Amino acid sequence: MREKLVDAGWGALVTLALSFLPFSSILGGAVAANRYGGGYASGLWLGTLAGVGAMVPLLALFLPALTIAGWLGFGIPPSSPAYGLFLALVGTFFLLYAVGLSAVGGLGGIWARQNTDWNLDPERWL
Repeated sequence: MREKLVDAGWGALVTLALSFLPFSSILGGAVAANRYGGGYASGLWLGTLAGVGAMVPLLALFLPALTIAGWLGFGIPPSSPAYGLFLALVGTFFLLYAVGLSAVGGLGGIWARQNTDWNLDPERWL
């Protein structure tokens, strides 16, 4: 179990380090699953763990940004009756982006390990 958490941590670190790039969650999930190996189910699980690990620090950056955007007049004002629905939709899209794309990346990482000779180990390039 410890090895899975370490590999998921590497995936979360890659996601955070490359967070200025779009879809960096896919790369983080791929790195986590490629380091661990196994089948597609373990790749999906490791990608999901990497996404959850990356979601916490990303959320710490995302919430103040959402608040500032609201103060500047973007989105729906907090006094609106639909503000709760707006937050639910934004939260769902954030969850799908961070965790869902990492899970997809986990599947891609297992595919890359089984079908190519790519070395996705982040210790080599981070």
